[in-house]
Amino acid sequence: MKQTDSNLSKILEAREKRSAIRKDIAVLEFHSLSLTLNIPGYPKSNKLLSAFFSDVLNDLFTYLQANRISIDSRKEFLKTDEAGAFFIVPLLQNRHLNIFEIKQLTEIFEENHKLGRLIDIDIFNKYTEPVSSGKEKACYYCGKFSAVSCMRNKRHSYKEIRIKIFEEITTFLEEKTKEKQIHKICNLAQRALLYEISISNKPGLVCFDSPGVHRDMNFFSFLNSTSVLLPFFKEFCELGYHYQEDINKVLPKIRTIGLQAEKMMFDSTNNVNTHKGIIFLFGISLFTVSKILSENIPFTDLEFQNTVKKIGEGLVKNELNHLADPKTHGEKVFQKYGIEGAGIRYEIENGLFTIFQTAVPYFSKNLNSEVYRDQTKLQKVLLQGLLEIMTINNDSNILFRSDLDTLNHIKELAKESISDLKAYDLLCDFCTKNRLSPGGSADLLAVSLFIHFIKTEYHEF
Repeated sequence: MKQTDSNLSKILEAREKRSAIRKDIAVLEFHSLSLTLNIPGYPKSNKLLSAFFSDVLNDLFTYLQANRISIDSRKEFLKTDEAGAFFIVPLLQNRHLNIFEIKQLTEIFEENHKLGRLIDIDIFNKYTEPVSSGKEKACYYCGKFSAVSCMRNKRHSYKEIRIKIFEEITTFLEEKTKEKQIHKICNLAQRALLYEISISNKPGLVCFDSPGVHRDMNFFSFLNSTSVLLPFFKEFCELGYHYQEDINKVLPKIRTIGLQAEKMMFDSTNNVNTHKGIIFLFGISLFTVSKILSENIPFTDLEFQNTVKKIGEGLVKNELNHLADPKTHGEKVFQKYGIEGAGIRYEIENGLFTIFQTAVPYFSKNLNSEVYRDQTKLQKVLLQGLLEIMTINNDSNILFRSDLDTLNHIKELAKESISDLKAYDLLCDFCTKNRLSPGGSADLLAVSLFIHFIKTEYHEF
């Protein structure tokens, strides 16, 4: 009993201090806006509640700005005390809104928030009088009666209400964190695609000012294709976040999303294949990144590679061996060249080994904030990342249109081009003359950039 009285005394004292702050604002003839949480029982704050309060406050700031409700942020006050988290700020004169309209708008904010019954936004006029609409909040626990009625009639214990509150806040914050993370991952994937297509003077490949050796596509074909892929990137991420089954069995689910993405790609490009390979690679990569981050595992090259290997286990044997009637370019190349022509499936089966030997470590050392500020330097680093991949990649696009000797010649030219501009000119001329486009290497470059962006974002170097 003594402990309860002591806690109550501390809460009342904290509320008195809040009232004094409100009066100080009123002395300056300002109305005020304050934010608190409705948390029954004691304590009124902990790490979870603080995180929730911060999230609500950030959303409230955005809402006030969007509705042109002006506040004097220089005089805002934020504190956590025995009565919980508390924020108060003077309201500046809003010519288009009176104080009652502001109150109505803050009630709309509460009503539209998923956990709005926990939120209290109070408006006080310059005489420290509360502005009220007369509405009563429903009980958070049952929703059948008003919160005041349930409290007075003691229909629910503080313990059971607090359990429900903490569970729902936890779920709310976890879901919001997931949404933000997926949004970020998808944006980084789209950035990687845009970086790859924006590199100038690539050997045989589509660039801004050249279609390379291609007659059916150009720079804008790739922009059209890139623009429709984002919703599917989100689906790959959602699958990664929620997948709980055997990782070896997830590939058909990834492919289901990928086939839908392919259809949209072809619709946007008049049936030209701009991103079919990248859809497969990014489907697996986005799933993998999301799976790792959802489990709060530190993102590392090794963790990523091991997960990709599990997804692609037995891929070459199951899908390329013993094909009686090969139909796709990849299948035809494998039938002709065996493991050297296994292409993207072999890469996945081996954890995208090519990029982790070449472009990923290269970007870790050379792609930094200084380079981003200088477009010329950035172009050079990105192009060299492509060349690094081309030195060892058994590009099935090249093999389909030539042979192993030609592929090996291109590898040698790429190796020489890293430090020799003349060799690079020879490489470009050779690709143009023989109408060869290292599209497989370009796809791997995009994945390399995506991995680099993820590592940079999550500080895993």
